[in-house]
Amino acid sequence: MLLKINCSWLRSVLFILLLLCAVQAQQSFPAPPADRAQIYLVNDAGALEALPFEAGTTPLKALAVAGSDKRSYVELKGTAAAKSIREALPRFYLFVPDAAGAHPPFLVRLSERRGARRVTAMAQKGLRGFAIDSEEIVKPHYRVLQRADGLLYMEISPRESLTPGEYAIIGADLQRIATFRVVSAASP
Repeated sequence: MLLKINCSWLRSVLFILLLLCAVQAQQSFPAPPADRAQIYLVNDAGALEALPFEAGTTPLKALAVAGSDKRSYVELKGTAAAKSIREALPRFYLFVPDAAGAHPPFLVRLSERRGARRVTAMAQKGLRGFAIDSEEIVKPHYRVLQRADGLLYMEISPRESLTPGEYAIIGADLQRIATFRVVSAASP
């Protein structure tokens, strides 16, 4: 009888400890910002800060149905983004449509070429638009934080630390590419 009471008591204590650990492990997230068209980054003070947008160009006809498979690029003018961060595991917050077939934009590493930044893009025969080469996409963690008014408020973060260099968050709109650069902690 004493053994049965002790086992029951032990199970209760373990359950409470697991519950406390689970509550402590939960992260807090910033409240959804009012401007739902921006892509945000958590800054050093813990507040949301909108990333600047740049316009990209591509030789691909992004609005037309591709007549054949083509491999090309999306290019951004200049060798460096205006925004620099030191965080190797940044967290980005954005809104995407809560609809079938909609997907969040991609976090990509940019390479420098002829005074500009580029990422490889492809068009596939019979399909409209372009796709980013999967090898240049930074593998992300996606987390839906809230659903409201036909939109998903999401957090995107890289699975692995970002190395110093140029990055972009690219969706379907070439006029709205969010850019930033990661600098090492020792850099000014």
